[in-house]
Formats: sequence, C-alpha cells, structure tokens
Amino acid sequence: MVILAALISIVFSLIHGVREESVSSRADAVINLAGDSILSEFDYDVQKEYGLFLLHGTDDELSEKLRSYVDYVFEEMEEVKVENVKVSATGFSVINNEIVIDQIKEHMKLIEAEGLFEKLRGQDDEESNSMPERTLRYGPAIVSLPSDAVPEKKLSVLAESIADNVSQVESVFSAGTEKFILNRYIMMHFNNRVHAVDKEHFFKNEAEYILGGKMSDRKNEKRMEIALKALRFPLNLAHIYSDAEKYEATMAMAQVLTPGAGAAATQAALASTWAYAEADNDVELLWQGSKVPMIKDKDTWAMDIDSAVEGVFGGTAKPAEEKGYDYEEYLQILLFFQDRNIKASRILDLIQINCRKNINRDFSIQEYAAGISVDAEINGKRYSYEKHY
Repeated sequence: MVILAALISIVFSLIHGVREESVSSRADAVINLAGDSILSEFDYDVQKEYGLFLLHGTDDELSEKLRSYVDYVFEEMEEVKVENVKVSATGFSVINNEIVIDQIKEHMKLIEAEGLFEKLRGQDDEESNSMPERTLRYGPAIVSLPSDAVPEKKLSVLAESIADNVSQVESVFSAGTEKFILNRYIMMHFNNRVHAVDKEHFFKNEAEYILGGKMSDRKNEKRMEIALKALRFPLNLAHIYSDAEKYEATMAMAQVLTPGAGAAATQAALASTWAYAEADNDVELLWQGSKVPMIKDKDTWAMDIDSAVEGVFGGTAKPAEEKGYDYEEYLQILLFFQDRNIKASRILDLIQINCRKNINRDFSIQEYAAGISVDAEINGKRYSYEKHY
C-alpha cells in the first residue's frame, strides 16, 4: 500500500506536470500566433506602393487586439488564467531611420533578385516629366513631416565637395552598397524632373525634394540647378587650366583687354566666366536628355570663349561628342553623397504626402511601426517576444 500510494503520487505529479507543460506550450504557441496575426494587419496600400511593411495603432489598441485573440482561444479553458497582455510598438517606430533603411534593403534585394527594377519603375514615353509643378502650403502637414526635426545641409556645399573628390564618383554605380540600394529605391519609387514614376504623386520633383527639402517643385528644381553648377564649375575650370589651347585663349584675350600687369587677374576672371558659362550649358544639356562627363576633354567641351564672354549663346551649345552621365545619373551622384538620415526622413516625407493625397488625408507616418514587443502572463508564467517585419 505504501508503494502503491507513492506510485499514485508520482503519477499524479507527472500528470500535473504534463498538464502544466501542455498549457505552457499552448500558451506560447497562441501568443506567438496572435503576435503574428497583428503583424499581418500591415498597411496594404503602403506595402503595395513602396514595399514597406508598416503597422498602424497605439499601444492600447494593439494590446486590446492581442487580448481579444488570446481570450478567444482560452475562453473555454478553465485551467488557463490570462492575467496580463500588453503590446508595445514604441521600440519599432518608423521614425527610427535604421528600421526604414533595413526594410528598404530587404525590399530591393527581392526586386533585384527577380529583375523587376525597370518594370516596377514604370516607363514614360515623353522626353520629360509633364506633371504640373506643385507647392505644399498647408502648415500642419508640413510640421508633421519626419524630416522637420532633421538639420538641413546645403546642397551646393555637398556638390562642391563631390567636385573636390571626383575620383569617388565611380563608386556611385557599384552595385551592392547600401547607398547604391537607397539610390535604386528612390529612382524606382519617386518622380524626378525628367521621369514620372507615378503621376498621382503630389510632387513632380520628388528625388529633387530628397536633395533640396523645399516644399515647392520649383524651389527644389532651382536648388538642383545651383548644385549642378556648383559641381560642374570647378571641374570645368580645372579643364581650362589643364588644356593648353584654352589657357592660351584666355590669356590672349586678357592681354588685349588689360595689357601689362593686370592681365593675370583678367585671365583668371575670363577662365571663371568661361567655366561658369559651360556649367550653365551643361545643366541645359542634362535637362534636354543629353550626357555630360565628369572630366571633360576637347571633344566634350561645348562653349567657345567668345560666346561665353559676350553672353550670347543662341540656344544650347552642343559638344562634338556626347558621353558621360545623364540627368538621372547626376541625381544619383548627389543622392549617393547625401546624408543617409536626411534621405531616409525625406523618403518618409514623400510617403506621407502621397498617402495623404491619394489614400487618407489624416495619414501620419509617425503613427506607424515596423514591429511590436509582446508581454503576457498566463497562469503566473510570463511570455515575452519581439516581432518585426
């Protein structure tokens, strides 16, 4: 009897242990599945348009939703007591640029693997983007943009720094780097001056907005123009001084205009005038769909010194040979060296602006997250998870 009592006690202990383990295992599976169910309720429109998985809802709303899933499973199980269920999306806010950049990289890996870049980017048969220029004037919409708190940096200064380190430009088009991937994402999902990806978007010059940050297509185009000239001018000036024929032409004109000791200063002014006129012409060529090389030679130089000094161009001057980079490639060069936090924040700006225009006028990217943390207590045991896209 003593042995039987001991065996029965052991059996009941094992039954209780198995029962508790079964409840614990089931609770773990249910909470895990409930968390996945919440993540499955991402914003479909944003995912379809921009390839990002974003979840909307406050912590209280998400906690209530998870509680309803858990209660539905355990409501008829008297042995299961759900004591606490809490969901927080705070640590996965989309305002965290690293989360956004990670999702963009994953999205673009899939696009590149399936060879969908050109197909999804869209094709525009027109030579230039025919969308109307727009200006965002609504104050509350502007101050709610993610980039509102990001310090602004002068685009012209960025362009000048690229000209000083022109040898680094080759890395812009080297596939696989994070900067290259972000560039591809921007060119695939957003309009620019010469290519309309989606004419339902608010801005015509979206890539230019990521660079310039102004609330007007016209102002961003102007900033882009200034940046291109700031990039081209020192490179053109360096070519004038490296080309013996052009240097001699500026010196000969200087000696005619100011003979004697003043010729050197006049020559420098003439060279700068010629280089700037060529830079101005370069921008016009890019806007017309032509290509302009970073480092020019005699065949790719367009302006003659007389036209540059007199200011009489008679239209856009064409070089003898066309090669180099087109406007979109110059965009990518500037984007490549743009601050990554500025790029990520302004990408989110454009998503918010476009979603407000086309989907939901109250759309706010700050209310979205890319993951959740789950804490639950069932039968005195705590379960904690972190889930993200």
